[in-house]
Amino acid sequence: MIFRAKYAILNDRTIIEDGAVVLCGSKIREVGRYTEIRDLYPAKVVDLGSAVIMPGLVNTHTHLELTHHKNLVNHYARFTDWLFQITTRSNCDDCQQINQAILDGIQLSLAGGATTIGNIHSSGKGLETLRNSQIRKVVFLETLGLSSHVFADESARISKTLKSLRNDDLFTTAVTPHAPYSTSANLYQYCAEIAKSDQLHLSTHIAETKAEIEFLQYGTGEFAELLNMLNISLDAWNPPGVTPIAYLRKLGILDLQPLLAHCNYLTDNDIDLLARSGSSVAFCPRSHKYFSHTNHSIMRLMAAGVNVSIGTDSLASNWSLSMLDELKFLADNYEELLPETLISLLTINGTRSLKLKYIGKLEKNWQADLIAIGISDDGRPVFDQICDQASENLMTVVAGTICYRNENL
Repeated sequence: MIFRAKYAILNDRTIIEDGAVVLCGSKIREVGRYTEIRDLYPAKVVDLGSAVIMPGLVNTHTHLELTHHKNLVNHYARFTDWLFQITTRSNCDDCQQINQAILDGIQLSLAGGATTIGNIHSSGKGLETLRNSQIRKVVFLETLGLSSHVFADESARISKTLKSLRNDDLFTTAVTPHAPYSTSANLYQYCAEIAKSDQLHLSTHIAETKAEIEFLQYGTGEFAELLNMLNISLDAWNPPGVTPIAYLRKLGILDLQPLLAHCNYLTDNDIDLLARSGSSVAFCPRSHKYFSHTNHSIMRLMAAGVNVSIGTDSLASNWSLSMLDELKFLADNYEELLPETLISLLTINGTRSLKLKYIGKLEKNWQADLIAIGISDDGRPVFDQICDQASENLMTVVAGTICYRNENL
């Protein structure tokens, strides 16, 4: 099959007019100008017209299990109040609800231009639904617990779940201790050990709020109140007295080159630690706005050489799961980001963040993960047209299979 469009963006620096992508099975066989390759590959041509073919977008941090929580969680000023609602609601979710939430979340993700996701999976329910879906995914199995008596149960659960799962081309398992305010040092170190021994990727939520910083410094504040409301004892909690990033270094987590979600509040020393460790950051721009956080350190991180990618977070903390919407938001609100940088943030940087290969570019013999963005074709620069509010995703292809087709196509 050959996909043809007005333009093809092959990577962050290469745009072809009258572009074409030739697919063979799950991989890209050739890319180039349509007039140059049409006679070389006799195949069905899908002419997308006024559109831009480009690499599929990579969402490095999302929570599909929370898709059905949209409009059900009140937006409080305090993050911990929001988290209390999420925790109590999620404890009541049954298998049917979670399965449907995952299915809905996948369809919304595909419609929004994502071909790959890094999904935080908390409950253990719905794993087969997720596994059998058409989207490419790294599934981070989440664990948490501060109390010492929780450690044995949680470590056994994670170990058992990992043994029951088998990776394939579209499904990769990984681990994620939730966050330092919810996960003991022992559980963090267990995750680090199993990630190292089984060659698994590791992610964690970190430096998300100022309240988290206070809790790690002094053991006081909003998180202490939240844990008390949830009847979680702090008897075994000894505040490390350092920043969240320094705490991860102390635990040996940074040695694994982890994917760190949010990183909203960082010191210069934190950024230096991340750069020297080779860690990646998943920045969630619209979730950042949802919680009214102050300016993110994305520019400082990139200047230091840290690999930054983009995530949507969940529908409990965002208005959509569309990565195209994230791209438009970044273009509108982070004017210092050049077009080629924005393309990298949502494509190849995501590939690096998830430690995957052969996705994030339209290149011969790479995976056939691509999208087609419908544009107005009004003479403006191509990237400006992609980021126009009127542009829309027309088609999403994962591993050579059309997984989403817009009704206007």
